[in-house]
Amino acid sequence: MSNICLKCNRAVYAAEEMLAGGLKWHKICFKCNLCNKRLDSVNVNAHDQALYCKQCYARKFGPKGYGFGGGAGALGMDIGEHLGNRSCEMDNKPRGVNA
Repeated sequence: MSNICLKCNRAVYAAEEMLAGGLKWHKICFKCNLCNKRLDSVNVNAHDQALYCKQCYARKFGPKGYGFGGGAGALGMDIGEHLGNRSCEMDNKPRGVNA
């Protein structure tokens, strides 16, 4: 294990070392590579000799696609128009009444 911090490339001494991913870091260098949030042993994720908080790690390396982090704003209101469906059971128009 090297005694060189990968963030600042200076020596890391025992009094100031933090461990993640089998590597040593200074306490002040122990930050997320994307958002610069201070990290600790609970919320750190190491990947390719870089540190990330749990949120940034999931955003960058987590699963992608439908159902992964899209939220309610990503839901579509598809009624099957591409399959020939022209009406929806949820419309508010009374049936058989001409306005």
